[in-house]
Amino acid sequence: MFRLQMGKDESGVMLIWLMLGLSAAIIMFVGDMSLYYDKQDYVSDGTFYTVIALMKKVSDKRLYVGGIIGPIAAFLYCLGYVHIFYIVHKSCFTISVFCFMICCLAIIVGGAYHSHCSYLGIIGKLEDEKSMNSIIKYFSVINMISMIFQVIGLLTLAILIVCGFTILPRWMSLFTPGVLYLLLPLWKRLPKGIHIIVCGGWANLIFVIYYVMLILHYVHI
Repeated sequence: MFRLQMGKDESGVMLIWLMLGLSAAIIMFVGDMSLYYDKQDYVSDGTFYTVIALMKKVSDKRLYVGGIIGPIAAFLYCLGYVHIFYIVHKSCFTISVFCFMICCLAIIVGGAYHSHCSYLGIIGKLEDEKSMNSIIKYFSVINMISMIFQVIGLLTLAILIVCGFTILPRWMSLFTPGVLYLLLPLWKRLPKGIHIIVCGGWANLIFVIYYVMLILHYVHI
């Protein structure tokens, strides 16, 4: 239990980091919905084109808001990752630093990726297929870099929990973002309307679930 491992002042600070992480996930999710939410939904075919078709119909204001949210949420995510130092045993401090830095790097690249998503909608409206194809190639590279760092960072976090190197119970590893992300294929079968919310925002909803579970564990609910 957090309270058995920390002093009163330290546990209070811990809760602040958790709340910042939760707020980051919620804000980034709102950014996702601002960029491409549409009642008509989209088909999960693994490409950018179906989402771009929706973004072309989104107002410029929504695209601007969705893009600007990216770096802001990424900053809050980095603050939220500070909780890693509080849950990992001091004997594994070096690993916790590595995990923290890789997770931060992943979300910083991810925040940049998110901010650039506005271009997909804006340029998509111009019907410039050549420019769009070039931008999609660039986006694919950024997305791959972000995913690689996320896999490394989040897998490290899950392993630390499973191996008992944190103050969390081992079952909490099931609610780590890296593990939860594996459920994405299940949500592709959700009905129209719910699909775009859950499947389209899953990359951030997994962090919402993770931080909520940590907070609930923290307050002993």
